[in-house]
Amino acid sequence: MKESLIPEKIQKEYLIGNLGKENAAELLISLIESSENTEIRIKSIEALEKINFHSENIFKTLENHLISDDSANVRASAANYLIYNFPGDSLPALRWVIQHEKSPLVIKLLYNFLEKSGSPQLKIIEKDLIYWSEEFSSKIGIVPQESIFFLDLEVIFAKGKRNYEIDPFNYKYFEELSDIKNGEPWLVIKNKHVEILNFNYFNWNFIKDNTDIVKSLTKLQDLDVYLCSLRRYSINQIVISAIPESIGSLIYLKRLILRRNGLIKLPNSMKKLTLLKELDISYNKFEKIPEVINSFNKLEMLNIKHNFIQTIPKSLNHHIKVIR
Repeated sequence: MKESLIPEKIQKEYLIGNLGKENAAELLISLIESSENTEIRIKSIEALEKINFHSENIFKTLENHLISDDSANVRASAANYLIYNFPGDSLPALRWVIQHEKSPLVIKLLYNFLEKSGSPQLKIIEKDLIYWSEEFSSKIGIVPQESIFFLDLEVIFAKGKRNYEIDPFNYKYFEELSDIKNGEPWLVIKNKHVEILNFNYFNWNFIKDNTDIVKSLTKLQDLDVYLCSLRRYSINQIVISAIPESIGSLIYLKRLILRRNGLIKLPNSMKKLTLLKELDISYNKFEKIPEVINSFNKLEMLNIKHNFIQTIPKSLNHHIKVIR
C-alpha cells in the first residue's frame, strides 16, 4: 500500500467524486486492518463515519478491533462507530467489552452514549454497566454514585497512554499517602463516602505510574516538596485545566485540596457539595473567586494563594477565613 494513501486523502477523493463510496470504504478498511500506526487507524474509522457507508465487512472489521486492537483509543473509536451505526448487531460485543475491557476510555464512552440515547436496543447493556460500577466502586470502597468521579479521573490519566488500564486498588495508595509535615491525607473515605480529597494531577499520575515505590514515599517527611521538585524537572509537565463535573457526586466531601492543577474555573456541579468546610485552590490560575463558592454555606476556610485574584467580593461569607 502506498505511503501516500492516508485517510484524509481517501476522504478528499471521495468528496470530489474521484472515488465511489464503496471503494473509499474498502480503502479505509484496508488501512484499519493493515496499518501499525494508531493515529491512522483512528482517522480511518472517523473517515468511515463521514462517508456514511455501512456494510457487513465494516461491521465485522470494527467488531474485531473493538475486542482485540492493542490500542484503547482505537477500541474506543470502534465502539463509538458501532453503537451509533450498528446498535443492535453490536450488542454481544459491547456486553463482552463491559465484562473484559480494562481501558476507562471505552467504558466511559458507553456511559456517555447511554446518557444521551434512549435506544431500547442498548438498554440491556445498562444493567451490565451498573454491575461494572458496583464492582469498580466496591474495590475503591465507596458507594456506586460516587464512583463516576473516579472513572472520569481514570479517563484523564489514560489520555496519551497507549496501554493504560483501570486499577481501582490504586486508590488504596492515595489513602496511605499524606504529607507527614502538614498531615494532609490525599484521600479519606468514611462509611463508603469520600470526605477528604487532596487531588493534584501530577502527583496522582506519578503514583499510578510508580506504585512500586509507594512504601518509600510514605516515609518522607515532606512528600509535597519532593513531588514539587519532581514536577519542576519532569519532561511531563501536563496539568489539567478543569476538574470533572462529576465531582458534584461527592456530596459528603468536607475538605477539598486542588493545589497546582492549572485550574481557571470550578465546575458548577460543586454546588452540591453542601458539607464542604475547607477549600484549597492555591497555586492555580484563577483570576477571580469562582461564583460556585457562594454556594458553600458551611465553608470555613478558603485558600486562594498564588493565583491572579485581586479582590475578594463582598458577597463572600464574612465567616470564611480567606488565605491569600
